[in-house]
Amino acid sequence: MTSTRQRIPRLGLTGGIGSGKSTALAYLHECGAAVVSSDDIVHGLYDQPAIIAAIQARYGQKAMTGAHVNRQALAGIVFRDQDELQWLEQLLHPHVYAAVEEWAAAQQKVRPRPAVIVAEVPLLFETAMETMFDFVMLVTAPAEMRRRRLTAKLTDSEFERRLAQQMPEEEKMARSDFVFHNTGERKALREFVGQTVAQILSGVDTAARGGGGETRP
Repeated sequence: MTSTRQRIPRLGLTGGIGSGKSTALAYLHECGAAVVSSDDIVHGLYDQPAIIAAIQARYGQKAMTGAHVNRQALAGIVFRDQDELQWLEQLLHPHVYAAVEEWAAAQQKVRPRPAVIVAEVPLLFETAMETMFDFVMLVTAPAEMRRRRLTAKLTDSEFERRLAQQMPEEEKMARSDFVFHNTGERKALREFVGQTVAQILSGVDTAARGGGGETRP
């Protein structure tokens, strides 16, 4: 077993839709972190025969384009029905958890070693994946700002449905170690990310996460 001292700190990055967490992930990579997005993992899962078969068995061709999963059609189904969303999450999330854990373990063997291991997980708290990490960073932004950012992708009703299916921002803030209130200023986000990585690497004990952490504007 890898000792605590040898273990690379793990940071879970989360935030609501349109909050700017993908930009934060890019900045974390600039700071020497190894990064992965759970959304990319999920996209890969949709190419796996067992996942394809399960989705086709449940929805037929409504969620398919030929022999392939139509992600847009599938989203249209599950984000209108809480039971269907729960079914899909129960199908995918164990695979996501295992893939993130396998990827993180592989980073321990990479040379040169990354400064921090970071996984972007939009539903980090909703799926109890925060237990995988030593620290959690939340990127949050006002709902109206997030709505404007997603105008080209989601209708107002679609945005509201997805927003309602996520944990309230206040609860996520209380459970995170580092919180960035995003107003769209990329320089501020980049500085925050750099400060966060420096704080993690400054000798903070990574044996266990603390609750609450530090919130910065």
